[in-house]
Amino acid sequence: MIRSAGLAAAVLAASPAAAAVTVGAQIVDTRLSGTIASMPVDSAGSDALTRTGTINASAQLVERGQGLPLVRASSTVIAELPVAERGRVTFRRTLAPGAVAGGNDVTSSAATYRYVFTTDTPIAFDVNWGVATFGKAANWNLPSQMLSLAIPGGGDTLLRLDDLGNGASGLRQLTLDPGSYELRIQDAFSPIAGAGNSSGLSSQYSFAMRAVPEPASWTMLLIGFAVMGAVMRRGGNRSPARRQIKLRSRG
Repeated sequence: MIRSAGLAAAVLAASPAAAAVTVGAQIVDTRLSGTIASMPVDSAGSDALTRTGTINASAQLVERGQGLPLVRASSTVIAELPVAERGRVTFRRTLAPGAVAGGNDVTSSAATYRYVFTTDTPIAFDVNWGVATFGKAANWNLPSQMLSLAIPGGGDTLLRLDDLGNGASGLRQLTLDPGSYELRIQDAFSPIAGAGNSSGLSSQYSFAMRAVPEPASWTMLLIGFAVMGAVMRRGGNRSPARRQIKLRSRG
């Protein structure tokens, strides 16, 4: 029993530990502009943190006139970072202009999330996404987003997903060496909305990082599991013999 417990402890010690990740910056931006009731309007929001937590940015375009103000377009970006190694980002945009031709156009929208982090150990980086869009974007494209992971300052791009449009979902995994990185999510084609038309985008991204064991640790892990399996098999083979001895002694 003591020997098995010792092996179990060795296996646990060889298991991947928490990644040593440091938050550099977490930034969200959003912007809307257009012509509402024949008046140029613009709204923008931005927020940033250099620590864990929840940050958000929002913008609205409102038509004012007789009766209550009417929201013609809204945009939010909410980023949740409970720990440096794990986060979730949610985008919401709804563009719904009025019916006046040429007088209620939302001509542009944009939203961005950036996360700069540093790791001093090799890490496994996982990211998954789900995107839903409707309406149209500039040049008659459907709204869509782009995700990239790169070395800050114009360095190498390690991961790039160019056109995450309606119904896009998936998971991507890669291993990163010690160093600094920037995760960026932004529009590939932003929603726009002319009179009588609506457009929008809803998406969520989650990412997580974990330490990658050194090769020696992997070897110890595999050996530990193999030895534990052998010990368990030997214990199982002894059990029938012990039962037979007990039965004979009763006889």
